[in-house]
Amino acid sequence: MKKIIFVFLFFIPIMCIQVHAAELKLESKTGGECNPYNFKISYTWTSEGQTIQSYDISEDGQIAIAFSNKTIGVFDNDMNFQYQISFENSGAYGVLWLDKRLLFINLRSNTAVTCDNDGQTEKCYDITGPKNYYYDVVTKRLRKQGSDRYYCTNNNGGNNPLMYYRYYTNLIRISKEREEILYKVDTPFDGAFEVRLVIFQYM
Repeated sequence: MKKIIFVFLFFIPIMCIQVHAAELKLESKTGGECNPYNFKISYTWTSEGQTIQSYDISEDGQIAIAFSNKTIGVFDNDMNFQYQISFENSGAYGVLWLDKRLLFINLRSNTAVTCDNDGQTEKCYDITGPKNYYYDVVTKRLRKQGSDRYYCTNNNGGNNPLMYYRYYTNLIRISKEREEILYKVDTPFDGAFEVRLVIFQYM
């Protein structure tokens, strides 16, 4: 485990940058159905034990996690559950913070939808860039907020920091050189991954 941590810490200085939904190129959608995803809010955490599809940290430290069962869980800085939004979707998806609003991402249609704290749809957007935004922004494994650093890993393998994987089982925070496991599930890692080396982005 120490070797794995060392590898991540070695790459964090060059890989981990401040990530916000503002990095996406968004164009407001006009006309048509704005919310085909049927968002529903719940104050019961039914996604506990699910793997992580993507995550993001807001400027005030709130944590949003898109889980593998088509839900988004929102937590405070101490990982206390706040609320959950479920949705209907086929294909890859993710979540980012846009200021204090959740931004739901649908890769298949290259669309994004903002939700308020009541799970109500506010605005819909077409995502026009950047190229490979889903890997480079939405499912970025390493993030930084203030002086804290966050990263995802997997159980039983799948910890190569140069690769993107289909899902993750652990979310870890490093604060003042102290490592803290924020979320962990015991799902065995089955080796499924997307063959994409992070280092390519910096060549």
